[in-house]
Amino acid sequence: MPSAVLSALAPLRGRFGGLFFRETREGHVQGLHNAPRRQLIFLASGILELESSEGRRFVCRPGDLIFAEDLTGKGHITRSLRDVRGFVHVAMPGDFDVSRWPLVEA
Repeated sequence: MPSAVLSALAPLRGRFGGLFFRETREGHVQGLHNAPRRQLIFLASGILELESSEGRRFVCRPGDLIFAEDLTGKGHITRSLRDVRGFVHVAMPGDFDVSRWPLVEA
């Protein structure tokens, strides 16, 4: 993870609900589902497509950081488009405000 990301997360030290790593194979599709918790997701490998319940699609590439917080509603669809998709999940506290997230230069 880039040092700028680690630096920006430093003020939240001790307030994480967990950190875990996951992989999904190319071609994996997870139908409509909600995020299990508010979390930052760092895409480490592979190409991911996210589709919102309204049908909007977004392509994410290695190095992208996603903030998932759709805990209710119809949810979203994820597709592993190319290669093994490796990602890191960081569970965030309920009061985490991504719009006020301090980005610190490395």
